[in-house]
Amino acid sequence: MPRASVVTPSHDPRFLDAAAASLRTQTLEEWEWIVLLNGPAEWAPAEPDERIRVIRHDRPVSGVGEAKRFANGYARGDVLVEFDHDDVLLPGALERVVETFEAHPEASLVYSHAASIDSAGDPLDVAYNQEMGWQYAETDVDGVHYRYPVSFPPTPHNVSYIWFAPNHVRAFRRDAYVAVGGHDASLAVLDDHELMSRLYQAGPFVAIDECLYLQRIHDGNTHRIAGVNAEIQQRTVDLYDRHFEANALAWARREGLACLDLGAAHAKPQGYLGVDQHDGPGVDVVARLPERLDLPDSSVGVIRAVDFFEHVADKIGLINELHRLLVPGGVLITRTPSTDGRGAFQDPTHVAFYNENSFWYYSDENYTRYVPEIEARFQVSRLHTHFPTEWHRQTDIPYVVAHLLALKPGAPPNGGPVRFAGLR
Repeated sequence: MPRASVVTPSHDPRFLDAAAASLRTQTLEEWEWIVLLNGPAEWAPAEPDERIRVIRHDRPVSGVGEAKRFANGYARGDVLVEFDHDDVLLPGALERVVETFEAHPEASLVYSHAASIDSAGDPLDVAYNQEMGWQYAETDVDGVHYRYPVSFPPTPHNVSYIWFAPNHVRAFRRDAYVAVGGHDASLAVLDDHELMSRLYQAGPFVAIDECLYLQRIHDGNTHRIAGVNAEIQQRTVDLYDRHFEANALAWARREGLACLDLGAAHAKPQGYLGVDQHDGPGVDVVARLPERLDLPDSSVGVIRAVDFFEHVADKIGLINELHRLLVPGGVLITRTPSTDGRGAFQDPTHVAFYNENSFWYYSDENYTRYVPEIEARFQVSRLHTHFPTEWHRQTDIPYVVAHLLALKPGAPPNGGPVRFAGLR
């Protein structure tokens, strides 16, 4: 029985020989490679190897999500390894992946760093925008020098955006993959991103601090197709909106951190402790913010404030107290009627007013310096204005949504700009 099942759907076999050669160099020998050929693709290994199983689907699959779901159905190993048909595994990749799963039986996904190569297989130095937090490392493999971007840690923010999410080599625990339902067969792009969010909610991710994978950059890459890349950018944000809060709650639960819902008398969601100024159903902590809550500094993982900020007149005291409560990298999720529409002003109980610009004063030193009483420092994860329903659109009640990450000493690096000097 193989210890690792390597899975590769392919519609273009021109790089499969190189992929096969990299598998034969693996220090772990107990593997199987499932190659699912789709469309007109034809390929057979140059050297016979009973570990390589070439499968042709009985009909063309509709997208990569369906192809991967179908191919993984043939896997027999306890560890499933994603391996794109145009890429290369470095010699220790499979051994390190299996060892890491054995050392972390709770993990649902294991990943490493990856370097880039060109179509000929030569090292390619791909530089990402360093304002977004990217750092680089170097390694030599068989006398070849590679410079590669260092993968970000698996925080809720990083997992929720494909730009910063775990890269290859990416491997799933088989039982976790099955438990979350596998790949979404309806997805033609971002199947890996969507699956990672569901796996993250099921169990922790573990990083291997090594470069174990080479990604081939060529004209046929999906992200280089203009129309497809535009769809990836938009759907990345759509998937973030769908999964971010659940990802944050799963992370906080694993870390043993409290999660607070402010104004909980109004339908507290599952997974939160309710905070409200009046006792009642769903209220676990009675407190009148921004008065100090009876909780230690840096003890809370997630704070949810939906239809809440507008009811607290002391904006500065409120944001400082919420920042005090959050752990380094903790998540503040807010949704507030925006002054861009009628909702901010129509309710007689509203005493504070917000729009997107209001959150600059908590997340950008160019603005916080004008209000020295603001002690809170945050990184923006998501900031936008929208209508929650069609009724809100018809009645001109937009909401400003702000997802903020607490910047404190020891906060893990999250991808994207940090607007405070020395706090990256």
